[in-house]
Amino acid sequence: MIEKTYFGLSVYRNKEKYVLESDIKSLPFYAFWKESARGTTCLLLDGDNGIYLHDWENFCKLFIETGKDRLMNE
Repeated sequence: MIEKTYFGLSVYRNKEKYVLESDIKSLPFYAFWKESARGTTCLLLDGDNGIYLHDWENFCKLFIETGKDRLMNE
C-alpha cells in the first residue's frame, strides 16, 4: 500500500521521504505553494523535483490552519 499525505499525495522514499512536485502541480493552489517554497531545498530527480515530506507537511499544516505560508507577514 502506498503511503499518502495531505491532499492525497503519494509519499516516496529514497533516503528521505518526499512528494513529487508534478503531483503538487495538479492542486489548485500550486502557484501559492511554489511561491512559498522559494529558498527550500528539494531532491533533483529525472524530470521532476522531490519535495521533502517534512517541508510539504509543514506547509500544509500552516496553510490549512491559517490560509498563509511561511513567507507571509502576520
